[in-house]
Order: sequence, then C-alpha cells, then structure tokens
Amino acid sequence: MSQPATLVVDIETVGQEPEKIPPRAREILLNVETDEDRRRVLENLGLDPCTGRIICIGVYWLELDKVRAYCQPDERELLANFWADLGQIRPHRFVTFNGKSFDFPYINIRSAIMGVPIPRDVQLDTRRFSTDRHFDVREVLTNYERYRKGTLEFFCDIFGVPSPKNGIDGSKVGDYFRAGKLDEIAHYCMADCRATGALYERLKTYYR
Repeated sequence: MSQPATLVVDIETVGQEPEKIPPRAREILLNVETDEDRRRVLENLGLDPCTGRIICIGVYWLELDKVRAYCQPDERELLANFWADLGQIRPHRFVTFNGKSFDFPYINIRSAIMGVPIPRDVQLDTRRFSTDRHFDVREVLTNYERYRKGTLEFFCDIFGVPSPKNGIDGSKVGDYFRAGKLDEIAHYCMADCRATGALYERLKTYYR
C-alpha cells in the first residue's frame, strides 16, 4: 500500500517585466486614465497569472514531516518538476491557505500558458464548500466568506502557532527574486507551508 500523502502547498509570485507581456495585452492593460492607475496596475501584476509568474512552490508532506521548495529562475522547469513529483506521490488531500481562490488557479493557468503537461488523474481541486480533497484553511476559518479579513499571520497568532514571518513578507519577495536570493524565498515559502500545516492539524478533526 502506498504511503498516504497530505500535501500542504503554497506559492510565491512576482509580476512579469511589462515588456515581456504580449504587446496588445500590455496595451489593453495599461489603457488607464492616470499615472496613479498605471502605478497600481504595475504593482499588482504578480497577483494575476496572466501578468505574473510563479517563482516558488513550497510543498510540505505532513505524514513524513518533509518539506521541499521548487524555487528556480526557469518557471517552466519549476512547474514541470512540481507536476512530475505530484504524479509520483498522488496525494489524497491538499492543504492550503487561500489555495482555492489563488494558489491552485494560478498554478493551473500558468501551467496552461507555459504548455506544461499535467499527470493523468492528478487534479488541483478548487471546488468550494468541500474539505475532502482540498482543505483550504482560510476558507474554513472565514466560513467561506471570501472578503472577510484574516491573514495567515493573524490566524497563527489566534491559535498560538509560531508565526512564519521572520524578516521577509510577500511585499519583499519581488526584491529578493531580483537580487537572486532564491534560498531566502524558499525558506519563507516553506515556513508558510509549515504554519498552514499546523493550523490544519488543529482544525482537521472538526471537519471530517
């Protein structure tokens, strides 16, 4: 019998350089009225898989207490390595923090844009109101209210889970990436995975 696999997954993203966005798409994107609107668009490129890119995927295998970060400059290679390992592991459950709304759609769309094939019978489940195949910790803690506030750091403090934040946060990831500090990004991403996993362990028996 294969080893059961509950995988906690987290991603880090950055915006693409504007000149790397296809010309017509860039023209549509930047067709705004003010410089402030343009600045806001450029600041948020990393939040959209059509204008951003994945620079790190963190994975924490709970049963084995084992973490791995897929963190490398070549996004296509990063995604290919991630999917290849999922095909071997075939996890029975995923755990994320806001993964149904952000991480999993982002991975799927970037994989489609980059033309990275996915393993047969492996799916990143994004269905809401279910904790069976994909336990989204944020979804559970906010009772499925998408616009209710609450960060990973906030919920860690509420539950007494050690905070994953130690000198780097999401706003600094782009600067770290441009400086080539991939190891720091990987450690940050894996810390988020461990924190998410700790919250899941506190919640899982209440949501069977």
